[in-house]
Amino acid sequence: MDSVCGNGVVDARTVMPESDGQMSALGGSTDRSDLSVVIASVNGPAYLDACLASLTHQRGSIRSEIVVADRVGDEIRDLIDRRYPEVRLLSLPTSATIPRLRSVGIAHSSGRIVAITEDHCVPAEDWLERILAAHQSPHAAIGGAVENASTIRLIDWAVYLCEYHRHTSPAREGVTDDIPGMNVAYKREALAQLQDLLEAERWESFLHARLRERGYTLYLDPKILVYHRKSFTLGGFLVERYHYARAFAGMRAADASLGYRLFHAVSSPALPALLLGRMASQLFRRGRHRALFLRALPLIAVFTLSWATGEGVGYLSGPGDSLVKVT
Repeated sequence: MDSVCGNGVVDARTVMPESDGQMSALGGSTDRSDLSVVIASVNGPAYLDACLASLTHQRGSIRSEIVVADRVGDEIRDLIDRRYPEVRLLSLPTSATIPRLRSVGIAHSSGRIVAITEDHCVPAEDWLERILAAHQSPHAAIGGAVENASTIRLIDWAVYLCEYHRHTSPAREGVTDDIPGMNVAYKREALAQLQDLLEAERWESFLHARLRERGYTLYLDPKILVYHRKSFTLGGFLVERYHYARAFAGMRAADASLGYRLFHAVSSPALPALLLGRMASQLFRRGRHRALFLRALPLIAVFTLSWATGEGVGYLSGPGDSLVKVT
């Protein structure tokens, strides 16, 4: 029987790692597993199935739990009932945003380390092992690399290069300011510094900035690898890119002065050239995907125009309901 949890969440299945315990301030129970994996589910059962299949066939004997925070509905419940009965499902309204899904998943997890990914990601077979090994270090948040697994269509390459060029291998291992939000693992005590931002549904860039401000370090280990596996249409990604940018700019300018918002809105037409230059610089410096980048350049250029438009609107008019429309 389903039970109603806090925050308007219907918890379809509760699996504690060892025994029932009291809920702690930032989620989970006082009986910690080694590692919790929180998955934001927004794209449907085919994507989540591939993600969960990888996570349930990981190398090593690791005491872990998988928490799926879902806004899709019955199809996901049916998938988990049939194929992944050990997975904990948190069912949220279709209006739940990705940051909200992450926040609720974290609050209902129990691991001393909390890894975040999304349903369109397929972790490498040693993902859990490498996360736990990396977290023997003192770093608060450790991210990894993102490789493309949708390699047949140029549109999918264009999306991958647009979104994840900063996280493609080879990447330099070490302390960094930039780790991906869908391949990152946090120490539980670091998440306690972020509770207000999680509740406010902020993107990972805001979380990571807070950690750096408070003296924590972020670390990139490119051996911690996930594969981006998702197909797109041109129109669909243009719309998504616009909404992502508007939501981001709206968050950034939430408490800003009118002058700040106007300056960034007026500056937004310069973004396409700036973004394209950064992409080209990083990809050519790493020696990866140069020919693909040049082939996909017209598509990527259109994507940057959509992003610039979204940022301009976000600075002037706020996020609107754009955050809900990001998948």
